Amino acid sequence: MTDEAETGTDAAARLQNRSLDRGIDVLEALARHGACSLADLNRHTGLPKSTLRRLLGTLLERHVIRQSLTDRLFRSNVIFPPGSDAPQALELAMLIDRAMPHLMALTRKVDWPSDIHIVEGSKMRIVDSTRPLSPYRLNHGFVNRVINIFGSATGSACLAAMPDDVVAEHARQTSGDPVWGLKRFDMNLEDYMLRLSQVRAQGYGSRLSNYLGETVLDDGLAAIAVPIHVNNWPSGAVTLIWPRSFKAPEAFAATFLGDLKATAKAISNAIAGRPEAG
Repeated sequence: MTDEAETGTDAAARLQNRSLDRGIDVLEALARHGACSLADLNRHTGLPKSTLRRLLGTLLERHVIRQSLTDRLFRSNVIFPPGSDAPQALELAMLIDRAMPHLMALTRKVDWPSDIHIVEGSKMRIVDSTRPLSPYRLNHGFVNRVINIFGSATGSACLAAMPDDVVAEHARQTSGDPVWGLKRFDMNLEDYMLRLSQVRAQGYGSRLSNYLGETVLDDGLAAIAVPIHVNNWPSGAVTLIWPRSFKAPEAFAATFLGDLKATAKAISNAIAGRPEAG
Protein backbone atom coordinates (compact mmCIF):
# COMPACT_ATOMS: atom_id res chain seq x y z
CA MET A 1 0.00 0.00 0.00
CA THR A 2 2.83 2.38 0.83
CA ASP A 3 4.53 1.78 -2.52
CA GLU A 4 1.26 2.34 -4.37
CA ALA A 5 0.58 5.56 -2.43
CA GLU A 6 4.07 6.82 -3.16
CA THR A 7 3.70 5.92 -6.82
CA GLY A 8 0.42 7.86 -6.99
CA THR A 9 2.03 10.84 -5.28
CA ASP A 10 4.98 10.73 -7.65
CA ALA A 11 2.67 10.61 -10.67
CA ALA A 12 0.70 13.61 -9.40
CA ALA A 13 3.93 15.50 -8.77
CA ARG A 14 5.14 14.75 -12.28
CA LEU A 15 1.82 15.99 -13.71
CA GLN A 16 2.03 19.20 -11.66
CA ASN A 17 5.63 19.75 -12.72
CA ARG A 18 4.71 19.24 -16.38
CA SER A 19 1.90 21.81 -16.07
CA LEU A 20 4.29 24.24 -14.36
CA ASP A 21 6.88 23.72 -17.08
CA ARG A 22 4.28 24.39 -19.76
CA GLY A 23 3.05 27.48 -17.94
CA ILE A 24 6.62 28.77 -17.85
CA ASP A 25 6.90 28.05 -21.58
CA VAL A 26 3.89 30.34 -22.14
CA LEU A 27 5.36 33.12 -20.00
CA GLU A 28 8.71 32.84 -21.76
CA ALA A 29 6.98 33.10 -25.14
CA LEU A 30 5.13 36.24 -24.03
CA ALA A 31 8.36 37.73 -22.67
CA ARG A 32 10.25 36.94 -25.88
CA HIS A 33 7.61 37.84 -28.46
CA GLY A 34 5.34 40.32 -26.67
CA ALA A 35 1.57 40.25 -27.13
CA CYS A 36 0.39 36.94 -28.62
CA SER A 37 -2.78 35.34 -29.86
CA LEU A 38 -3.64 31.70 -29.13
CA ALA A 39 -2.31 30.80 -32.59
CA ASP A 40 0.91 32.71 -31.88
CA LEU A 41 1.45 30.82 -28.63
CA ASN A 42 0.72 27.52 -30.37
CA ARG A 43 3.41 28.36 -32.94
CA HIS A 44 5.96 29.66 -30.39
CA THR A 45 5.57 26.88 -27.80
CA GLY A 46 4.45 23.90 -29.85
CA LEU A 47 1.75 23.18 -27.24
CA PRO A 48 -1.70 22.07 -28.42
CA LYS A 49 -4.35 24.79 -28.40
CA SER A 50 -6.49 22.77 -25.97
CA THR A 51 -3.57 22.68 -23.51
CA LEU A 52 -2.88 26.36 -24.05
CA ARG A 53 -6.52 27.26 -23.31
CA ARG A 54 -6.29 25.48 -19.94
CA LEU A 55 -2.96 27.11 -19.09
CA LEU A 56 -4.13 30.56 -20.18
CA GLY A 57 -7.29 30.19 -18.11
CA THR A 58 -5.21 29.48 -15.00
CA LEU A 59 -2.72 32.28 -15.71
CA LEU A 60 -5.57 34.74 -16.29
CA GLU A 61 -7.31 33.65 -13.09
CA ARG A 62 -4.09 34.14 -11.13
CA HIS A 63 -3.53 37.56 -12.82
CA VAL A 64 -0.11 36.55 -14.13
CA ILE A 65 -1.24 37.48 -17.65
CA ARG A 66 -4.06 39.55 -19.10
CA GLN A 67 -6.10 39.63 -22.30
CA SER A 68 -6.70 43.07 -23.77
CA LEU A 69 -10.21 44.14 -24.69
CA THR A 70 -8.81 46.08 -27.65
CA ASP A 71 -7.03 43.37 -29.64
CA ARG A 72 -7.79 40.20 -27.59
CA LEU A 73 -4.06 39.43 -27.37
CA PHE A 74 -2.45 37.91 -24.29
CA ARG A 75 0.22 39.89 -22.44
CA SER A 76 2.35 39.22 -19.40
CA ASN A 77 1.70 41.22 -16.23
CA VAL A 78 5.32 40.75 -15.15
CA ILE A 79 7.39 43.58 -16.60
CA PHE A 80 11.16 43.42 -16.94
CA PRO A 81 12.66 46.92 -17.27
CA PRO A 82 15.59 47.31 -19.71
CA GLY A 83 18.90 46.33 -18.10
CA SER A 84 17.23 44.57 -15.17
CA ASP A 85 16.81 40.89 -14.40
CA ALA A 86 14.18 41.52 -11.73
CA PRO A 87 10.46 41.96 -12.41
CA GLN A 88 9.05 45.42 -11.79
CA ALA A 89 5.88 45.30 -9.68
CA LEU A 90 3.38 47.87 -10.94
CA GLU A 91 0.19 46.31 -9.60
CA LEU A 92 -0.64 46.13 -13.29
CA ALA A 93 -2.95 43.14 -13.17
CA MET A 94 -5.03 44.49 -10.31
CA LEU A 95 -5.20 47.94 -11.84
CA ILE A 96 -6.49 46.66 -15.19
CA ASP A 97 -8.86 44.11 -13.65
CA ARG A 98 -10.40 46.71 -11.36
CA ALA A 99 -10.45 49.48 -13.96
CA MET A 100 -11.90 47.86 -17.06
CA PRO A 101 -15.44 47.12 -15.82
CA HIS A 102 -15.80 50.78 -14.79
CA LEU A 103 -14.35 52.06 -18.07
CA MET A 104 -16.66 49.80 -20.05
CA ALA A 105 -19.63 51.14 -18.09
CA LEU A 106 -18.46 54.70 -18.76
CA THR A 107 -18.24 54.14 -22.52
CA ARG A 108 -21.66 52.50 -22.58
CA LYS A 109 -23.05 55.55 -20.80
CA VAL A 110 -21.40 58.37 -22.76
CA ASP A 111 -20.47 56.50 -26.01
CA TRP A 112 -16.97 58.03 -26.14
CA PRO A 113 -14.06 55.63 -25.69
CA SER A 114 -11.67 55.58 -22.75
CA ASP A 115 -8.03 54.52 -22.47
CA ILE A 116 -6.16 53.49 -19.35
CA HIS A 117 -2.50 54.50 -19.10
CA ILE A 118 0.15 53.78 -16.47
CA VAL A 119 3.17 55.82 -15.44
CA GLU A 120 6.27 53.93 -16.54
CA GLY A 121 9.44 55.75 -15.57
CA SER A 122 9.20 59.18 -17.20
CA LYS A 123 6.74 58.01 -19.86
CA MET A 124 3.16 56.84 -20.07
CA ARG A 125 2.09 53.48 -21.47
CA ILE A 126 -1.35 52.61 -22.89
CA VAL A 127 -2.39 49.31 -21.29
CA ASP A 128 -6.01 48.93 -22.42
CA SER A 129 -8.89 50.77 -24.05
CA THR A 130 -12.64 50.63 -24.58
CA ARG A 131 -12.35 51.88 -28.17
CA PRO A 132 -13.87 48.64 -29.56
CA LEU A 133 -17.03 49.35 -27.54
CA SER A 134 -17.55 52.89 -28.79
CA PRO A 135 -19.90 53.57 -31.72
CA TYR A 136 -17.46 56.24 -32.91
CA ARG A 137 -14.71 53.75 -33.85
CA LEU A 138 -11.73 55.89 -32.90
CA ASN A 139 -9.28 53.08 -33.51
CA HIS A 140 -6.14 55.14 -33.64
CA GLY A 141 -3.43 54.18 -31.16
CA PHE A 142 -2.41 50.79 -29.87
CA VAL A 143 -2.26 48.96 -26.58
CA ASN A 144 1.26 48.94 -25.15
CA ARG A 145 2.27 52.11 -27.02
CA VAL A 146 4.57 54.40 -25.00
CA ILE A 147 3.67 58.10 -25.09
CA ASN A 148 5.15 61.36 -23.86
CA ILE A 149 4.36 62.12 -20.22
CA PHE A 150 4.53 65.90 -20.60
CA GLY A 151 2.42 66.33 -23.72
CA SER A 152 -0.28 63.74 -23.16
CA ALA A 153 -3.52 64.27 -21.27
CA THR A 154 -2.84 61.32 -18.96
CA GLY A 155 0.72 62.44 -18.31
CA SER A 156 -0.32 65.93 -17.32
CA ALA A 157 -3.11 64.51 -15.10
CA CYS A 158 -0.61 62.28 -13.25
CA LEU A 159 2.11 64.93 -12.99
CA ALA A 160 -0.40 67.46 -11.65
CA ALA A 161 -1.19 65.01 -8.83
CA MET A 162 2.50 64.65 -7.90
CA PRO A 163 4.65 66.96 -5.76
CA ASP A 164 6.60 69.60 -7.67
CA ASP A 165 9.96 68.02 -6.83
CA VAL A 166 8.88 64.75 -8.45
CA VAL A 167 7.80 66.63 -11.58
CA ALA A 168 11.19 68.35 -11.62
CA GLU A 169 12.93 64.97 -11.40
CA HIS A 170 10.99 63.70 -14.43
CA ALA A 171 12.08 66.83 -16.31
CA ARG A 172 15.70 66.29 -15.23
CA GLN A 173 15.73 62.65 -16.31
CA THR A 174 14.48 63.57 -19.80
CA SER A 175 16.38 66.85 -20.11
CA GLY A 176 17.39 67.56 -23.70
CA ASP A 177 15.56 64.52 -25.09
CA PRO A 178 13.79 65.62 -28.30
CA VAL A 179 11.20 62.83 -28.07
CA TRP A 180 10.47 62.25 -24.39
CA GLY A 181 11.51 65.53 -22.76
CA LEU A 182 10.16 69.07 -22.59
CA LYS A 183 12.52 70.00 -25.42
CA ARG A 184 10.00 68.41 -27.80
CA PHE A 185 7.57 71.22 -26.95
CA ASP A 186 10.12 74.05 -26.68
CA MET A 187 9.34 74.32 -22.96
CA ASN A 188 11.46 74.52 -19.84
CA LEU A 189 10.47 73.34 -16.37
CA GLU A 190 9.22 76.79 -15.32
CA ASP A 191 6.93 76.93 -18.34
CA TYR A 192 5.61 73.46 -17.64
CA MET A 193 4.93 74.15 -13.97
CA LEU A 194 2.72 77.06 -15.07
CA ARG A 195 0.92 74.61 -17.32
CA LEU A 196 0.44 72.18 -14.41
CA SER A 197 -1.02 74.95 -12.27
CA GLN A 198 -3.73 75.29 -14.92
CA VAL A 199 -4.30 71.53 -14.95
CA ARG A 200 -4.68 71.51 -11.18
CA ALA A 201 -7.12 74.41 -11.30
CA GLN A 202 -9.32 72.89 -14.02
CA GLY A 203 -9.30 69.42 -12.45
CA TYR A 204 -8.28 67.41 -15.50
CA GLY A 205 -5.38 66.89 -17.85
CA SER A 206 -5.50 67.62 -21.57
CA ARG A 207 -3.00 67.44 -24.39
CA LEU A 208 -0.56 70.23 -25.02
CA SER A 209 -1.70 72.10 -28.12
CA ASN A 210 1.41 71.02 -30.04
CA TYR A 211 1.22 67.37 -28.97
CA LEU A 212 -0.31 65.37 -31.84
CA GLY A 213 0.23 61.87 -30.49
CA GLU A 214 2.97 59.33 -31.18
CA THR A 215 1.82 58.29 -34.65
CA VAL A 216 3.66 59.44 -37.76
CA LEU A 217 0.68 61.55 -38.81
CA ASP A 218 -1.50 63.73 -36.59
CA ASP A 219 -4.06 61.39 -35.03
CA GLY A 220 -6.67 64.16 -34.96
CA LEU A 221 -7.78 63.31 -31.44
CA ALA A 222 -8.30 65.23 -28.24
CA ALA A 223 -8.49 63.83 -24.71
CA ILE A 224 -9.20 64.74 -21.12
CA ALA A 225 -7.79 62.64 -18.29
CA VAL A 226 -7.89 62.28 -14.53
CA PRO A 227 -5.52 60.22 -12.35
CA ILE A 228 -6.19 56.91 -10.67
CA HIS A 229 -4.38 56.10 -7.45
CA VAL A 230 -2.64 52.97 -6.24
CA ASN A 231 -1.51 53.18 -2.61
CA ASN A 232 -2.37 56.90 -2.62
CA TRP A 233 -0.06 57.61 -5.56
CA PRO A 234 -1.08 58.64 -9.11
CA SER A 235 0.11 55.47 -10.83
CA GLY A 236 -2.00 55.93 -13.93
CA ALA A 237 -4.85 57.83 -15.51
CA VAL A 238 -8.05 57.29 -17.48
CA THR A 239 -9.22 59.30 -20.45
CA LEU A 240 -12.15 60.18 -22.61
CA ILE A 241 -11.22 60.62 -26.26
CA TRP A 242 -12.94 62.39 -29.17
CA PRO A 243 -12.08 63.94 -32.55
CA ARG A 244 -10.36 67.27 -31.97
CA SER A 245 -12.65 68.94 -34.53
CA PHE A 246 -15.76 68.03 -32.52
CA LYS A 247 -15.27 70.18 -29.42
CA ALA A 248 -12.62 72.07 -27.49
CA PRO A 249 -11.46 70.33 -24.29
CA GLU A 250 -13.20 72.91 -22.10
CA ALA A 251 -16.54 72.33 -23.81
CA PHE A 252 -16.14 68.56 -23.76
CA ALA A 253 -15.16 68.61 -20.07
CA ALA A 254 -18.19 70.72 -19.22
CA THR A 255 -20.38 67.80 -20.32
CA PHE A 256 -18.36 64.71 -19.45
CA LEU A 257 -15.82 65.52 -16.71
CA GLY A 258 -18.19 64.57 -13.91
CA ASP A 259 -18.68 61.07 -15.30
CA LEU A 260 -14.93 60.66 -15.86
CA LYS A 261 -14.06 61.76 -12.33
CA ALA A 262 -16.70 59.46 -10.83
CA THR A 263 -15.24 56.56 -12.83
CA ALA A 264 -11.68 57.32 -11.72
CA LYS A 265 -12.80 57.52 -8.10
CA ALA A 266 -14.62 54.19 -8.40
CA ILE A 267 -11.48 52.58 -9.85
CA SER A 268 -9.24 53.99 -7.10
CA ASN A 269 -11.71 52.75 -4.47
CA ALA A 270 -11.83 49.30 -6.09
CA ILE A 271 -8.04 49.06 -6.12
CA ALA A 272 -7.93 50.05 -2.44
CA GLY A 273 -10.69 47.57 -1.58
CA ARG A 274 -13.06 50.30 -0.44
CA PRO A 275 -16.77 49.57 -0.92
CA GLU A 276 -18.70 51.49 -3.54
CA ALA A 277 -21.00 54.22 -2.31
CA GLY A 278 -24.61 53.08 -2.08
